[in-house]
Amino acid sequence: MARANLDAVVATIDSLLLAAYDADQMPAAIERMRQLFDGSKACFARVGPDLGPNDAVATNPDATMQQRFCSDLGEEFSAFSQELSRLPVGKAYIDREFFGSDRLRSSRFWREWMAPQDMYCGLGSRLAEAGPSFWFFDVQRGRNQEAFDAEDTALLERLAPIMTRVAELRRHIGFLTMQRDMARAALDRLTVGIAIVDPQLRLVYANEIAGQLLAEPESALGLRTGRVFARNAQDQAALKRLIVQALVPIHEAGSGRIHLLARAAGAEGCNLSLCLLPVPPSYGLPSASPCAMIAIRPLQAAADLVLAAQQLFGLTETEAKFASALASGLSLAEAAAEQHVRISTARTHLARIFQKTGMRQQSQIAALLRGAELPVRPRYEPS
Repeated sequence: MARANLDAVVATIDSLLLAAYDADQMPAAIERMRQLFDGSKACFARVGPDLGPNDAVATNPDATMQQRFCSDLGEEFSAFSQELSRLPVGKAYIDREFFGSDRLRSSRFWREWMAPQDMYCGLGSRLAEAGPSFWFFDVQRGRNQEAFDAEDTALLERLAPIMTRVAELRRHIGFLTMQRDMARAALDRLTVGIAIVDPQLRLVYANEIAGQLLAEPESALGLRTGRVFARNAQDQAALKRLIVQALVPIHEAGSGRIHLLARAAGAEGCNLSLCLLPVPPSYGLPSASPCAMIAIRPLQAAADLVLAAQQLFGLTETEAKFASALASGLSLAEAAAEQHVRISTARTHLARIFQKTGMRQQSQIAALLRGAELPVRPRYEPS
């Protein structure tokens, strides 16, 4: 083989391998194959059930002809494809020799599909199979070109294993892409934000809620030059430290789930409850570094102090009413009168409040409820 031809083969192989991982590169790879074989047309396609527009990649596609094929010539092609399905994978063929020149030229498929597109001599190979489907490559030469010969056939058979790998990778990656899209759609329906970051807090993925929270100017978290950051300086230092801690290998001390309350940057923002945990490397994320997931829940100031006290400290409704009354500035006697109970009963309730909150003084109870802003997670009603 001449040096120029060898360079063309190497460039074509590089293009095919690139296309195996990036579907957008597939048309360019098939165009290189057409040029390598000096063809008028080339196609890489799947034959089988539930065909869609992504199952065939052709050079210089003609939308009108493609529509004609789908609506009117499918059965004509099916008869030939059934014979192709019996060919060994990787075996090259010349169409007019395999199907018979007279039979092929007399078919409606050749007259209405192939001849109008200057497809007068085809060289092809069946590349892979999976269930009821198989993949093939076909390159054609036109009316005024020389027919393919034994050297062309040998070259295609040398390239066939690479194209087989391309077909297998495309099928596998297509399945993974479908799984990824389904997973992303499911994550976008959650009412909790999910962000995945690398050790430098570079954002690798964010679901819809996380994206909204990171874009909010007064949110506790933001996104700057592709990195997640906490707007409060103390929270930022804690976030960096906890990301490192979350990425400690699971068998070592200090690993596992970690929580952080990130404070809002402004009056219109809200505090965020963050839960950090490591992402297993088997997730196949694009980042080469280990990653951590941050689950983000908005926290709202409690409009109902009684309900908040019940949620935060496990108080009964009566105990929570006493705690709320004390937080509003009432004395124990005034709180007892407001609740229409004796002072001795009020002292019993206060003792239970002390026990459940860990406080020892009435003033501490008031400060606890007034000063902590009582952030609580919003309760979402099932839709």
